[in-house]
Amino acid sequence: MSSIESKIKNRSANYKRGKNRDVNFRDIMRNRYKSIIKNKRESLLEQVRNVAYEMRENEVTSFIDKTCIKMDIEEDDGFHSLDEEDKIFDEIKQEILDEEMKWICEQDIDYNIYLQHLQNNSIECPVCHTGNLIKTTVNTISCDVCHTSIQTFLEIDALKNNMENTAAEHSCVCQSPIECIVFPTPYDNSMFMLCNICQFLFQIS
Repeated sequence: MSSIESKIKNRSANYKRGKNRDVNFRDIMRNRYKSIIKNKRESLLEQVRNVAYEMRENEVTSFIDKTCIKMDIEEDDGFHSLDEEDKIFDEIKQEILDEEMKWICEQDIDYNIYLQHLQNNSIECPVCHTGNLIKTTVNTISCDVCHTSIQTFLEIDALKNNMENTAAEHSCVCQSPIECIVFPTPYDNSMFMLCNICQFLFQIS
């Protein structure tokens, strides 16, 4: 093999090696940062719901900057310069920003759908989110799908008002999702609204 052929072969091998390192470095950083943000999504959602819509992107960007602190990547093997690392880091942060803004919009849609259900005459079952709560006896309200049942003399409208008022009260102190649960009290099954983040708990039936 001539010296020219040898140089061409070495140059080709170095290019492939460099290209593979670039992909490996980028993937490692992307996966690590996305995993970190995913584990903190509830905190992010609570934070952005407290700011105006036009300020949300700035809030998410700040959250990502504070959360995704640049890490040393052993697998990089010193291939990238600091400028190259910063460029890749910025590109990954932009990817994460786009994904989180999309996810937040989806959460808003789900939350608005939930509020619309509360505003309708019939109430979607807050336990299974499939059936509807109906008055089955004088003192019983049940879901027509999951058969969750509570004992109460409240009418559907009164229960609906309790749910709306309790959700509004909770939203004043916490923006995390609130859920309904049913568990027995000494004399019957009652419905409560519970937040796993702030430990809010209130009986609504």
